[in-house]
Amino acid sequence: MNYGLDHQFGVTFSYTAEDDDPSESFPEYSTAVINANWKNIDEIPFIIGHELGHLILGHSRKDFDQSPAKRIRMERKANEFSLFLLTEYCDIHDIYFYNWLTFAQSFGIPKDCYYLLEEQA
Repeated sequence: MNYGLDHQFGVTFSYTAEDDDPSESFPEYSTAVINANWKNIDEIPFIIGHELGHLILGHSRKDFDQSPAKRIRMERKANEFSLFLLTEYCDIHDIYFYNWLTFAQSFGIPKDCYYLLEEQA
């Protein structure tokens, strides 16, 4: 969250959402709204990084809605950005992992994003 603030983006937590309501970023307000009731609370750090990724990478709602292929590319880039933030956090705090799976489990990386870590291994 501090990374977002350092780059003029805010993070707001919503406590009224259902546990499967997705978090979202709103470029027009320079903020990410995070569902604090998300069904897997361990994923919230990754989700924050993902939504900040959309903001920092300049993704717009118009581009997101342009085509399914563009949406998939933007989601991948936001996932990659979140992984970048989490690895930077580990580097700054001298946190090391034996393998990518331990890293993923420790930071609640969703299993559908494991392919990004496997590509780097």
